[in-house]
Amino acid sequence: MDISADNSRLKKENDLLQHELENCRKMILGFEKVLKLTEKEILNAEEIIKMYENIVEFARNELILATETVKAQESASYLSRQELMNALSRIRELEEQNRKYRVLKGK
Repeated sequence: MDISADNSRLKKENDLLQHELENCRKMILGFEKVLKLTEKEILNAEEIIKMYENIVEFARNELILATETVKAQESASYLSRQELMNALSRIRELEEQNRKYRVLKGK
């Protein structure tokens, strides 16, 4: 009878251990799923970061181009202003010469 009791006790212990093992397997599978989801989340986050970096780089390039455009417009405006000032100066010189010619012509 002693063997039968030991057998019964070992069977119960084995059943408990089998049940505990099954629970551990389920827990490990759950952790693996969470780990895979976390890895996918990290990959998505990295992709989002790359996209933001691309946007920032594009915006930086656009800002550089806009700055260069403004500088070019300022340069063109300055040159036009200079040409206008030179033309007005030349007109004054020519008008002064015309006055002198009129004075000489009148003598």
